[in-house]
Amino acid sequence: MSNSLKASTAGLAIIEKSRQRLGWTKTSTARWWQDAHTSRATLRRFWQGDRIQREIFIAICQAVGIGNWEAIAELSNADLESTVVIPTPYLDCNEAPDVESFYGRNQELAQLEEWIASQKCKLVTINGIAGIGKTALSLALVDRIQLKFDCLIWKSLQTSPSLISLLNSLLNSFEQGVVQNIQQGTTQLIEQLQKRHCLLVLDGLEAILSQPENLSYGQFIQQLSRERHQSCILISSREQLKNIEINTKTSRCLNLKGLPKAEAIELLQSRGFTGKELGLSALIQLYRGNPLALKLVTPLIQSVFGGNIAAFLSQNTLIVGDRLRVILKQQFEQLSGLEQDILYWLAIWQEPVSFSRLQTHLLISVDPGMVLEGIVALERRSLLEKWISDYEPSFTLQPLVMKVVTDELVEYAAQEIYKVMQSHDIRHFQILRTHWLLRPGTDDIAGDRILTQLWKKLWHLYGTTLPQIFNQILLLLNGQSPLAMGYIKSNVAILSGIESV
Repeated sequence: MSNSLKASTAGLAIIEKSRQRLGWTKTSTARWWQDAHTSRATLRRFWQGDRIQREIFIAICQAVGIGNWEAIAELSNADLESTVVIPTPYLDCNEAPDVESFYGRNQELAQLEEWIASQKCKLVTINGIAGIGKTALSLALVDRIQLKFDCLIWKSLQTSPSLISLLNSLLNSFEQGVVQNIQQGTTQLIEQLQKRHCLLVLDGLEAILSQPENLSYGQFIQQLSRERHQSCILISSREQLKNIEINTKTSRCLNLKGLPKAEAIELLQSRGFTGKELGLSALIQLYRGNPLALKLVTPLIQSVFGGNIAAFLSQNTLIVGDRLRVILKQQFEQLSGLEQDILYWLAIWQEPVSFSRLQTHLLISVDPGMVLEGIVALERRSLLEKWISDYEPSFTLQPLVMKVVTDELVEYAAQEIYKVMQSHDIRHFQILRTHWLLRPGTDDIAGDRILTQLWKKLWHLYGTTLPQIFNQILLLLNGQSPLAMGYIKSNVAILSGIESV
């Protein structure tokens, strides 16, 4: 008997069902090839229908729970004879990450495959908020369509490489020499994309877009989308590309949303929940089906609340997790002052707000066009939720963004009060001057989330001297112009009233 085996078409279909049940990808779940004591490259060959060592073939089947490996193998006499070797795609996926699990997304995968394989789009982008699963979806797509290309290259942009560095890295994959000029490198790359049917994946483009010195990236991608070639560039990013036409014959964009309820339940079942727990739907809705957020919060629910989701939800809080918090905080810090102001107001309101209503609350009159541009920029960065009504669109924040922005607002407001008390200079007031912290239309001071959170932070800093701190600030405001005071006096007055509530 031959010491090598290959999977039959029917066998691969059986394996496909087994790996979907486990939430594994075809070749990006490290546990699979580790459990089989082999490599990702060998697992790829298994999926391509190539012959691999008998022992490894059996181990790959057993890793997904299939003991009857004979049902997977192609064992015909003709197959055991010498066969023609089918060329496999050239792969440069050293920078592709491993994924722990992947659930659902069948509709998105079908749409992406249609754009890339059928419509022959040259540029396809996957956009969405942090943790929503852009990279995992890209990996699953690559597993699904890589055999339709003769070349696959995956490059991560998380380290913010310069454009010339990226070009040389790409050209090195094509065994081309080093270039010193961006235009020369771009020309050589396009020549390679014309010669080969290549799938080029650029993962994490937002790291580049946040760097002012990398403005040439936009022109580079625009050129790749316009030039004649037979390849496709697949981009994942938290931000949409500016000045590049999308949803045309050759360019498409998928705005990735959270997992639907059924798929989110599959994910939670893999984390130890049965799918019948009380509050499961509410938990999924609270995190908008964000896969990473759900993965990060489940250990806390299990360790602190004994797996009782309803008990966690009764705390009326939202746990972001350090990993997501760092990403969202970095994204917030990269925004313009006006964009941050808009997010602060939306965090204060805690509900969808129309453009016209937002405009009326800005302390300093701002050109409506600039405010609109700010909203568009925030939408492009996947930070807003849009609500369509019969009158005009309204905007609010995704819960994860709402939590991070609220925490930032409270932290900065507390710092402002500290700096003013140290210097006796009210010019340190910025947020407390430009934003009225009490949610419009409410008298529930004690129940106001931002005010009570800020008051508790200040009480932790000043203790029983907090009333004197408020009085000193009010004294500093005497004689100041209305514009200089803005909302400061109103905010301090309302904060000073919380302690008696």
